[in-house]
Order: sequence, then structure tokens, then C-alpha cells
Amino acid sequence: MGEMLRGLQPELVFRYFEEISRIPRGSGNRKPISDYCVSFAEEHSLEVTQDEAYNVIIKKPASKGYESHPTVMLQGHLDMVEERESGSNHDFSRGLEIGVDGDWIYAKETTLGGDDGIAVAYMLAILADNTRKHPALECVFTADEEIGLLGASDLDLSGCKASYLINLDSEAEGVFLASCAGGVRANLTLPLERISMSGSCFELVIDGLQGGHSGTEIHKERANANVLMGRLLLALSSQTDLEWGLLHLEGGQKDNAIPRSCRAVIVSEEPEEEMKQALAQIFEKYQKEYAIADPDLGLVLKRTDAEEEDVLHPSSLMKLLFFLTQCRNGVQHMSQAVPGLVETSLNLGILKMEEEEARFSFSLRSSVESRKQEMLDRLAFLIEFLGGEIGASGDYPGWEYKVDSTLRERMTQIWEEMYHKTPVIDLIHAGVECGLIQEKMPGLDIVSIGPDMKDIHTPRERLSISSAKRVYEFLIRVLESL
Repeated sequence: MGEMLRGLQPELVFRYFEEISRIPRGSGNRKPISDYCVSFAEEHSLEVTQDEAYNVIIKKPASKGYESHPTVMLQGHLDMVEERESGSNHDFSRGLEIGVDGDWIYAKETTLGGDDGIAVAYMLAILADNTRKHPALECVFTADEEIGLLGASDLDLSGCKASYLINLDSEAEGVFLASCAGGVRANLTLPLERISMSGSCFELVIDGLQGGHSGTEIHKERANANVLMGRLLLALSSQTDLEWGLLHLEGGQKDNAIPRSCRAVIVSEEPEEEMKQALAQIFEKYQKEYAIADPDLGLVLKRTDAEEEDVLHPSSLMKLLFFLTQCRNGVQHMSQAVPGLVETSLNLGILKMEEEEARFSFSLRSSVESRKQEMLDRLAFLIEFLGGEIGASGDYPGWEYKVDSTLRERMTQIWEEMYHKTPVIDLIHAGVECGLIQEKMPGLDIVSIGPDMKDIHTPRERLSISSAKRVYEFLIRVLESL
């Protein structure tokens, strides 16, 4: 076991959590962590399959006396969102540098990957521990969940026979998820033309935003750095007499993370002091607007010498700013059936300006399929009107609420017995893989659980040690009772 988590309980859970934290497993980097799970199964003489998408299924026979009980599937995803603090040079290829602060595990300068590393650690610990009583287990480790549930889409469950699925991708102790929204990723491109322009380069960086998960935190109305930069540049163009050209623009790293920073480089012969004064006057209004949601919102301006650069042609600049200020972003509809639940939203997570085109990546979510399609249609109409193109990927269905659930009733009863509290039965706006798995195994009875985690998809992400222990002990008791 590594040094940082030594002595934490449950010992097996935190041993495996620390081991996988050393393995690079950002979305898209599927093979190392998938191969690790295969090697684990072979070392423990367990049946294992690995498909071309690098999903892994490990099966463990029932304990003595449990052979006739219904098979249980446990499931979580292998990948994590890789986000760094601004200014950090952390190399994710070296794994994570984790630490402990009181009851919390965190990663230095980066996301922790508790989403969904804790599920992987739970499953490995259960598979490795032969002292536990349980029915036959099918532990499913999926790839590339964070970039559109891609692994689950390719998952072949024809060899599985589970009656119950306990998904381990929730982030709140004592909250049992029973339904989620569907989603899709929209990828847009806008062609650009450039002209030469002389002057100094000014680098504008919007930073200090809280960001967050584009599903579970979209309702908090935190600023989207990409959208805010579009608004700032439009104001600089329409509300001042300053002349400038746009050389570069980029912001955000993941479509499902609310972007925390955005960087623009403009070229201008205007005096530096006038540029600073104009930007400060504009940006002060934004800081007041987001004083509560994003109290650390800031703008940094740096001037560097330049001779002549190829900036956007004025018509391309106006098209780009038109798109950034007119595209929809954030919550679009609230559920009429469930008070307080977001029904439909979208998030402009990635913005990147190349030499000849601008690229945009949106995460769209809705529990109503027609509204999800409506958002796609609106984006298509807007970008195509401007001469651009749109494509969609990672389309996944919602997970429909099941009124009568034997698994949910049993888990509720056990939670009340163990912790003398009634769990919250929740329906969420974020996407989990349960909908895709339910499509492949329609009769499956499903509940999603997990320990307390905070600020996932941001460098502030942290996992509660005591909560992870309680949820694991609960999971063991549930398996014993099924």
C-alpha cells in the first residue's frame, strides 16, 4: 500500500484507490487502467473479459449458501476528468499526487478522480476479499464515461444475467439515485478568414471561476468563461472606439465541465493604459453580476511586443462574437413533474480557435428527448446560418424512474437499520450509465449510490474518508442481504 492513505479504513478500499491514482486514466487514455483490472482478475483467478473499447467485466462466484440467489451487478467507470489549477504544470502521465486533509482526500493542483475511482476501488476490494458473503457478482468497469458514456455504449452484456444493478457513480451519501437525464455532445466548427495587422499583443485571461460539473452544478448559475469572454470582446468592440483584431481564443478542457478560464490574444496599436481602462470598466459589471456565484472572478491583461500578425477578418470576428453571444448556455427548462429538478440544459465546455476555424464542444442534457433534440436543432440552425457545421456524438438515453423497485426498497430498509435515517430518493440532471445498461438489460432493477464527494471535475475535488467507509459497509450489508 502507498504511504499517503496507509492506515485508512477500509484498508483494501484505500489500498486500491491509491494504486489506481498512480495510473494515468484521463478520458481517452483507456488501456493502462483497463489492463490493470484484467491483471487484477488474473491474479485472483477470476473470470474476466476485456472488449475492444477497453470495458472490463470481472465475475466472481457466489459465496457458499448464496448459489441460488439472484446475481448482482456492480458498475462504475474507469476514466476521470483531468483538470489542473491555473498555472499548474502537473503531468497527468505521472498519475496523481494525492494527500489527506482531515476527513478529506484530495489531489495536489488537480482533480482527484474520486469520480469514479471510488467505484473501482470498492469493486476491487469486494472481489479481493473472500471473507464476505454475497450472491454471484458481475463487476462492470466501463471506459470513457466522462466524454459521452462511450464505453457503456459499446458494452456487450449478453453474457451477463444479473437481476440487480448497483451503480457506484453517485456523489452524496444517503442519496439513492433512481433516474437521470439523457445527453449528447455537440461538436461545431466555424470557418474563419484572417488578415494582417500591426501592433502589440494583449493577452486577456478570464480566470478565478468556480466551474463545476455541467450536470449537477449547472443550476448554480456560475459563469461560463467561454461565454463571458465572448460578451467581453463584443463589448470591447461595440462600446469603445478602440481598434483591435483577434489573434487567438481558447477556453475550457472538457465539454461536461463548466469552463473556469478563457484566454484571448488581441492585436492593437492602442495605448496600453487606454486598453486596460476600457476593459476594467466593462469587466467591473460582470464581477458585480457574479459576486455571489463566482466571487473570485478576475481579468488579467498582459502586453507583449509584436510586429505583424494574422488576425481575424472583421467579418469572421463578428460571426464568432455573434455565435458566442447568441448561443444558448445553462439551464433551459426546469422539470414540471419534479420541483427543483433541472430538465434541460447545455454547456459550452470547450472553445478553441485554430488558424482557419473555430471549434466548439457542448454538453447537452435533458430528461425529455424532444427537448434534447430541440437544443441540437437550435445549435445547428445558428452555426449553419453562419456558414459552419455541426456533428453529434455520445448520444445516450435517460434512465427512467421505476415506481416499484425491490432493490430500492431493500436498500432503503438496510440504510434505515444501519444509520437510523431515511435515505433521499433522488432524480438527477447529470448523466449516468444506467440508462444505457437498462436498454441492454430491460428487466434490470437499478439503484445508484456513492460516498460524499465535493467539487468533482474541478481541482477542488475531494472525497470524504468517513463517508467512503460508511457507504462501503452499507454495500457489503446489501450484498449479504440479497
